[in-house]
Amino acid sequence: MKIVVADSIFLTEEYRKRLEVLGELEIYDSVPASRDELIERIKDAEVVIVGRYGVDTKALSSAPKLKMISLWQTGFDNVDLEAATKHGVIVSNVPSYAFDSVAEFVFALSLDLLRRVHLADMNLRKGLFAWKCYIGNQLMSKTIGVLGTGEIGQRVIQIAHGFNMNVLSVTAHPSPERAKALGIKFVDLDTLLSESDIVTLHVPLTPETEHMIGARELAKMKPTAILINTARGKVVDETALIKALKEKKIAGAGLDVFEKEPLPMDSPLLEMHNVVLTPHIAFLSEESLDECTYMTVENVEMFIKDQPQNVVNPSVLKGLGMSRE
Repeated sequence: MKIVVADSIFLTEEYRKRLEVLGELEIYDSVPASRDELIERIKDAEVVIVGRYGVDTKALSSAPKLKMISLWQTGFDNVDLEAATKHGVIVSNVPSYAFDSVAEFVFALSLDLLRRVHLADMNLRKGLFAWKCYIGNQLMSKTIGVLGTGEIGQRVIQIAHGFNMNVLSVTAHPSPERAKALGIKFVDLDTLLSESDIVTLHVPLTPETEHMIGARELAKMKPTAILINTARGKVVDETALIKALKEKKIAGAGLDVFEKEPLPMDSPLLEMHNVVLTPHIAFLSEESLDECTYMTVENVEMFIKDQPQNVVNPSVLKGLGMSRE
C-alpha cells in the first residue's frame, strides 16, 4: 500500500509513524505548484492525503492505482466527487473539528474591525501616534446575525452571549424549543440582514448557498454593519461586496476566505482600509491542527481495515462491496 501525503499539512512524528506502519509512505511538505506536479506526486499512490489543493478529473484519471483520498479538511468542494466515484475512489473528510478556533476567529475579526486595531497598528508603525481617528464601536449589546446553527454557529452564539449580544439566526430547521435552548431568535434572512450589526456566515458551500450574499442582500444591511466570512469564499458574491464596500453601503468586512484562493494581488480588497483580510486561517490553532490530523490519519486506518468512515461519496461503496461506518 503506497500512501502519499501530496500537500502541505500538519504532520507530527506521532502521525507520521502511524502512517508508516500502514505501508510505503511518501511525504511532500509543499503545496503542488501545478496540477501536473500533483499528478506526478500521486501517479503511483493507492491512498492520497491532500489539504486544500484540488483533485480534478484529470488527476484522478492519471492515478490508476488510487483507491482512497483522505482530505485534511472538512470541505470537499476541491475534489471532483463524481469523477472519484466513477473511478472507484473513496473520499473521506474531517467532518468535525476547529469549531472553537473558527468561532473565536469570528470575534477576532469583528473586534479588529469595530475597534480599528489593524489601522492603529499600521499607522503607529509609521510614527503616527494619534487617537481621534480610531473611535470605534463596542460589541456589548449589539445584534449579531448568525447564518447557520451547526457546530460552529452554535459556538459563535455561545461567545456572543458572553458579550451580552442579541442573537438572530437563520437556519434550515428552526423551532421554538431550539431557539429557547440557544437563547436566540430565528428570523428570515431579510430580517437578519436588516437588523444585525454583525452578520457572520456559517454555511457549507452548496449550489443553494453559492452567492447567497449578493447585491440584494448587502443592500438590506445597515450602513454601519460589518460582514464576517469564515465559511467559504463563494458564499459571497465578491464583486457585489467590493461595490458595497466602496459605496459604503456597509461599514466593513472581515474575510478569511475568498472566491479565488490565493487572493489575486490585483484584488481591490487589498486596497481597502475597511476590510480585514486573512489567508484562510480561521481554523489554524495547535489544538485544531492536531484534531484534524488525528481524524485524517484515522480515516486512512479505517479504510485499510475495510471499514471506511466519514465518506463524502457514499455511493462508491456499493460498487466496491464495502460497508460504511
